Amino acid sequence: MLSLSHFSRHTIKGDIFGALTSTIVALPFALAFGVTSGAGASAGIYCAILTGFFASLFGGTNQQISGPNTGLTVAMAAILTQFVSLSPEHGIAAAFTVVSLAGLFQILFGLLKLGKYFTLVSYPVISGFTSGIGILIILSQVELLFGSSFLQLQLSFETLVNANTVLGGACLLLLMLWPQKLNLVIPSSIIALVGATLFFIFSDIQLPVVGAISSELPSLTFPIWDNELASEMIKSALLIATLSTLDSLMTSLTVDSISNELHNSDQELVGQGIGNMIAGFFGALPGGGATMRTVTNLRAGGITPLSGMLHALFILVIVFWAGEYTAFIPTAVLSAILLNVGINIIDWNFLKRIHQIPIFSVVLMVSTMLMSVTIDLVTAVLIGVFIANLVTIRRLSEIQLDNLKLLTKQDIEQLSDDTHSLLKSMKDTVLLLNISGPIGFGVARGLKQSVSQIDQEKTLLIDFTDARFVGITSTIAIEEIILSYQNQGRDILLASICKRVREDFNKIKLLDKINPEHIFESRKSALLYLHKSDSYIKD
Repeated sequence: MLSLSHFSRHTIKGDIFGALTSTIVALPFALAFGVTSGAGASAGIYCAILTGFFASLFGGTNQQISGPNTGLTVAMAAILTQFVSLSPEHGIAAAFTVVSLAGLFQILFGLLKLGKYFTLVSYPVISGFTSGIGILIILSQVELLFGSSFLQLQLSFETLVNANTVLGGACLLLLMLWPQKLNLVIPSSIIALVGATLFFIFSDIQLPVVGAISSELPSLTFPIWDNELASEMIKSALLIATLSTLDSLMTSLTVDSISNELHNSDQELVGQGIGNMIAGFFGALPGGGATMRTVTNLRAGGITPLSGMLHALFILVIVFWAGEYTAFIPTAVLSAILLNVGINIIDWNFLKRIHQIPIFSVVLMVSTMLMSVTIDLVTAVLIGVFIANLVTIRRLSEIQLDNLKLLTKQDIEQLSDDTHSLLKSMKDTVLLLNISGPIGFGVARGLKQSVSQIDQEKTLLIDFTDARFVGITSTIAIEEIILSYQNQGRDILLASICKRVREDFNKIKLLDKINPEHIFESRKSALLYLHKSDSYIKD
């Protein structure tokens, strides 16, 4: 978040250069994303202005540049199409209400300090999700270049030599072949944009164009609420909020790795949420952290949040000064820019190494990618995260089960010397259940099974010496074991319960079910108690 401490002669100079450079990179993308969304070029431009300004002012990442991006554009295009078909009268207004509602959700995410959880998504899910977005972007540009949708596309000599197709293909080749070293000086997207515009101006060929952007500020649109669309509005808002959050926090992590600073993820979500909420009020696309534009700002000298605010103001000045000239920009060049983005966003590195990656990760990535393309983005992410978490929990549970050790006299060599001799002097009627490490809910079933399979004629001592966390599900499993032993008239003892575990046990009054004399401060004291009983000492 911007403060007076950010201002100095050194930082302001760097922020101005960073903002100017990132503006040059951002303009073609803002136009392209606006046109592709179906809301118009101005929706993309004002997204870059509004989210760029307010996310920098209130956010938690110093050099972050926010604006429209690939995933959000794909999602917004689908939302606009869906809502207009469901409600021709209120569909557009409802779609932009969704943008404001998404911003409100992001603010809540930040206030509830949920930022750290959004980056805990399995890599195969992120890879499949982003690759799916890349495919969707590519498919969305086919109709603009060839005049028909992908499913209806019939390649012929006429479609291939069409002026719009040839110009788009030429721009795409330029974008793909432009040397990376030159790209740092003059972005290839600017070269393609200027070249295609000059071609249109000086040739007599008729081509589809973007159209002029009004130099007047967009009018304020008040949110509406349609009860018939309520469920879809909430679902769509959560999708937009999640996509923006993921993009923003991933970009923040990139900034951290370059600048050696640490961003405030929760503050970043508040800033992005304010930006999106205001963007929805003015009919702009939703925005999020834009990695390429942010890195450009950082490399060019941007240091403080002022760089992002200046970036937004520079775009606003350009709109006022040159908005009418967008009427000469062919849509083919914007399609080429997005095709290049779609191609680059596909995780080719993962796909090239697919034969070296575990089969589960491959299936998870590919299925998430296919669901992103064939169903919708939110379903793909939710199912992917759900499956990944289930498998992770299973694997962690297997590791945690290794921390449950049922020890008898035959296993006494695993104990320390003092307890070793105590257990050795007893009859083979004492069973020691040693629990170590954190025990989550995935272990509960294995915990009950391991105890039920042993001879319950033995006295059970549950040792928590090395346990620092026992989840509620495992706590209930331990309670069931205690009750099972007590119902059979057998003794059960608990030893060395740390403060945190004891507090969790007290919440369900588990310790009330145990004779206080059978709860001990340490394993040694519990074994000494058993050692004093004649029934446990060898004859």
